[in-house]
Order: sequence, then structure tokens, then C-alpha cells
Amino acid sequence: MLYEINSIYCSRCKEFTSIFDAMNPNFSSTELICSDCGKILVVMKTKMQTKFDSTFSSKQLENYIKKENQKTAKELSIHRVSLGTNTA
Repeated sequence: MLYEINSIYCSRCKEFTSIFDAMNPNFSSTELICSDCGKILVVMKTKMQTKFDSTFSSKQLENYIKKENQKTAKELSIHRVSLGTNTA
């Protein structure tokens, strides 16, 4: 049974937000990403992908997610600062 996900709670935005999915060929996975801030919220990997991915490392994936989320957090804070200076 499949469910359609229209929104998901983002801990960075502190609200339910719309999402988009992106394929990550390096980890044979699909990421659900917050449309507002760009934070990776969920990483999905099918049983078939896991079975045939002999080089998969959960530690590498965890490090990638942390690095990407830090990068989008910095970009968001720079964007907020620039918006704040433009409205003054």
C-alpha cells in the first residue's frame, strides 16, 4: 500500500512544510527535502536497493546528511540576513 505525503514536519522551520524528493545516485537512495529550507528530512532506500548495493556505508550516508544540512542551514541564515538588511 502506498501513501501520498503532501507535507512533513521540519525541525528547522518548526512547522509542517511541503517537500520534494531527489534521487541520490551515490547512495542509491531517495531523499525527501524541505521545500522551504532545504533540509534533508527523510532518506528512503528500498529493500532491492539495499540488497544490490554492496558498497553502502551508513556512516558515510550519515556524514553526507550532516554536511548537507549544515550547508543549507548556512545558506538559509545568509538569505535571512540579506532579507533583513533589504527591508531596513
